[in-house]
Amino acid sequence: MIKKIIIILVIVVILASATVVIYLYLQEENIIVNPNLPEEYRQTLEADLQTYANELLDDPSNIESYIKIGTTQQKLGLLSQAEGTFKRALKLPADDKQYLLYLYLGKLYDDMEKFDKADETLRVSTQINPNTPAGFLALIDLYKKHYPEKADELDNIYRAASDYAQSSEIWASYAQFLEDRREYRQAWIYWQEVLRVEPENAVAIEHVQNLEGMLSN
Repeated sequence: MIKKIIIILVIVVILASATVVIYLYLQEENIIVNPNLPEEYRQTLEADLQTYANELLDDPSNIESYIKIGTTQQKLGLLSQAEGTFKRALKLPADDKQYLLYLYLGKLYDDMEKFDKADETLRVSTQINPNTPAGFLALIDLYKKHYPEKADELDNIYRAASDYAQSSEIWASYAQFLEDRREYRQAWIYWQEVLRVEPENAVAIEHVQNLEGMLSN
């Protein structure tokens, strides 16, 4: 009988310990940073946050209010709170602003140094709305900063961005990327794309002239 009681007690202790371990493992880390804001600006952000929270009370399905709350929390350094805000908004019925939630969440993950999550989330943003350059630009910036060894994958992102977004900013960035890789003819093509929509772009004009001189030799 005593042996049975001891065994039961041991099992209870093991289960209790396992429960604690699982809880600690599953519990999300509360990430807070100190952005060193001037006190007056901090107070302004906190007042804005309260205003946006009141707006959300009036209209709980307003995605724009979630975005304003999340981005303000991020500015205040409340990164985990901002993540929770964006994730709650993603549970709402999808609308034409959903890609923005993934865009801001991806940028937040970059700030949180969760680069793989940032990559995944920003890609979703570009898939939902491939015609808007913002998601691609954030993804390109992520790869330039944190995945410099993945130049070929960055090239693939640039190609998709160039085809879908039709953005002179992306074309200029891609042209410079290609030029740095000494792919001069392709770089010339994309600088020409910039000039097609911005004929007075002095930077593009200079690059086209320099590349034409190189390619003619």
